[in-house]
Amino acid sequence: MTLDVQTWLDVGRKNLSEHYRTAFHESLSNPSRDYWTCVFEEHAEAALSRVADLLNEAKIQADGCLVLGGATPRKVKFKGGRKYAYQFVHTVLTALLASYEDVVRHTCHNRNCIRPDHLISGTRAENYQDERERRYLGR
Repeated sequence: MTLDVQTWLDVGRKNLSEHYRTAFHESLSNPSRDYWTCVFEEHAEAALSRVADLLNEAKIQADGCLVLGGATPRKVKFKGGRKYAYQFVHTVLTALLASYEDVVRHTCHNRNCIRPDHLISGTRAENYQDERERRYLGR
């Protein structure tokens, strides 16, 4: 395991250990947030293990991206959910309760990339702007 992967997992473990339900948790409940709550509270170590497997399987490209094989982003099945690998990696490591309105943005403009420091949380509007920028740059 490389130093970066272990560092990312340590940060993820810390973030997951600090997860707690706020007073607003139930009023903001929806299927997506409920799924992630279950993952964070009941399956945190298994989720981190799955993230470690994905990161260690990924190949590093010349531009620094970590990609899994395939022409399109890989999906990950975990505890009854099915998410894109980049969504799974980012959400588990940040321990942010993602909803349908939340997206994971790629600072590298490579949807196959799962490198944690290339992934940030954002809105659909920000993601749309990223796509326009990517097309403008010809990527």
